[in-house]
Amino acid sequence: MNAADTVSVIAEVIGWFALAAGLVLLSLALLIRLADGRWLRTEAVVIDEDGGSVVRWFTDDGFQSRRLSEDERAHVTRPDEEPAYYKEREPYRLRLHEPPPGRRVIRILGIVFIGIAAASAAVGLVLMFAG
Repeated sequence: MNAADTVSVIAEVIGWFALAAGLVLLSLALLIRLADGRWLRTEAVVIDEDGGSVVRWFTDDGFQSRRLSEDERAHVTRPDEEPAYYKEREPYRLRLHEPPPGRRVIRILGIVFIGIAAASAAVGLVLMFAG
């Protein structure tokens, strides 16, 4: 077995593992997306009233508002332009913090593993035709 054959076998093994990992991670990212939905960024306005604080924001469906808990109000840094995220399917749901980065990390890792699998396949093809 020469060096080209050894590299070809290693590239194939790496390619299959990377393909499997990439497909699993992308499937997991899809399941998370289907379960949690898509969160869209918006600017919210926090208004302090006698009975507590109210947050208001605009969506594609129009104007939305809800009361803030004391804990949520404590984390508001810019009441006039607070960055917020509302759920695309349920625009009345609002987060005053960015959605967890875990789903983005899972998706990016899945794409990276698929890229590694494609690169391994390209190396295998080059070695097959060159060798």
